[in-house]
Formats: sequence, structure tokens, C-alpha cells
Amino acid sequence: MSSCENLFSNLCSAAAKHTMKLLLVLFAVLLLGCGGFGLDAYADTMPDVTLSQESAGPGSNGWLQREDGNWTYMKWGFLVKGKWENIGDRWYWFNAEGVMQTGWQSIDGAEYYLAESTTENHPMGSCYMNEVTPDNFVVDENGAKVGPAAPPVPTSATRPNPYGYSCVEVDITNQTVYCYINQDLVVVTPCVTGNAWAHPTSVGHFRINSKERNRYLQGYNSNGTRYKSWVNFWMPFNGGQGLHDAGWRSSFGGTIYQSGGSHGCVNMPYDAAAAIYNVSWVGMPVIVHK
Repeated sequence: MSSCENLFSNLCSAAAKHTMKLLLVLFAVLLLGCGGFGLDAYADTMPDVTLSQESAGPGSNGWLQREDGNWTYMKWGFLVKGKWENIGDRWYWFNAEGVMQTGWQSIDGAEYYLAESTTENHPMGSCYMNEVTPDNFVVDENGAKVGPAAPPVPTSATRPNPYGYSCVEVDITNQTVYCYINQDLVVVTPCVTGNAWAHPTSVGHFRINSKERNRYLQGYNSNGTRYKSWVNFWMPFNGGQGLHDAGWRSSFGGTIYQSGGSHGCVNMPYDAAAAIYNVSWVGMPVIVHK
């Protein structure tokens, strides 16, 4: 090979190396300028990280604390504003300014509880769902408030458990429901059982067959017309007969069942049904007697 050919070859090799270096530098600059966008943008789940003012920029994802101490969240470099956002498998609500909210919030006509401080099971700001809030309210699977969860205080200070095991007792004669956990009476409430003449509640020993929330109960009235009733707590124990709340009733107990009773179910006030629902389980004994 001639000296000219060698020179030309060396020049080409040097140019190629220089071009490669320039491309690598350019790629690094792009990555820095985009806050790592090229690596993280296509992740399936949002990274649960905390950003600093220096690291927050185009394409960045993570929590950012404001000077006033409130928290915001950046998604691909933009603040999340006026919406729910799922972060780390938890739901958070951000107001129109992008500030994460805490405590009870009214959103689209429903009430939601967002953790006011970090606990073992809830990061601050995360929405409570299908559980009881710290101030003792039940929230459904979407996080919306259902109602108070505290069981009613028993009307008598002492009433020994006559069965010796956890159960629900329905006393038709006295139109009262008792719920025992072990030896303790934890709920007592007036009720309305089945119409004494048309749809009496069956007497016997049963078990709770299932526990369901927020559904319609449907069937036929004595005159052949259909009924459709909404209940928040449903605990069937004998075919279509079950324990549930009855928001359409203004009073319970007494002799209501003799002429204005149910279709066989045990109707209870909302608070009592919620309390029994919270402490009962599928398979729990239900004892119905006169």
C-alpha cells in the first residue's frame, strides 16, 4: 500500500472515531436535558420517587414538595391537576392547583377520606377504600363514604350469651336482633321480621351464606306485583331470607311485623346492619326463634 493510501486510511479512521465521540456526547446531553426520559418513559408502572427542585424537569416523574410544605406530583414533567391519580397502587386526589389533598374531600358528589398522615397501611394522601376510616366511617370499594360504622351501644349493660359461641340471634317475639362475639354482646337492635301472616321469617338454626354490599333485592308481593329494594348490607341465611338494612322504614320493633312486616327478611336500621356486617363472617351461625 502506498504512503498516500496509508495516510487516507488513517484520516478516515480518525474521522470515524471523532464522529462516534460526537454522537455519544450528543446522546448524553439529550438524556440529561430530558431528565432520563429515554429510559423511564415506557415503564408499565409509575415510579414512586421523590424529586428535588434541581431534578424536576421535562419528562420527570415523582413527588415534589412545595415551599409551603404541600405535595405535588409530576407526570412526564407536568403537574397532575384537578384529578385522581394512581401512584404506587394507591389513589390520590390533586386540586386545580396540583396540590395533593388530605382528610375528607367532597368530589363529584361523594365523600372520600384521604389519609391525613402516613400510617403502616396508608401513605399520607392515599384514599381509604373498602374499609373503616380512622373516624369510624365505612367507605365502599371505590372509596365513597357509606355511613357510620360504630355499632349501637347495647340497651342493657349485661346480657349473657345463651349459646356460648359467636352468633346472631333473631328474637321474633320481641322483634330484636342480638349479635354475640364469643361471650360478648356487641350489637343489639330492634328489627322488623317477616309479615306474620303472609311471609313469616323461618324459625331454626342457620348460617350466613354470603356477605354483599350495595345491591337490589327483588321479588313478588302478595298481590303478584314485583318489588325492588336497595340495601347497603346483605347477609342471606336461609334462601331469600337474610339480614339487611331497610332505609325505607322510619321505625323498627314493636308489632310492625304483624301487619307491615317484610317478605321474610330481618330488617334493621342502617347503623345496626353496618355493625353486624363489620363483625360477622360467612358461616356465622344465625339462630331465629319466637
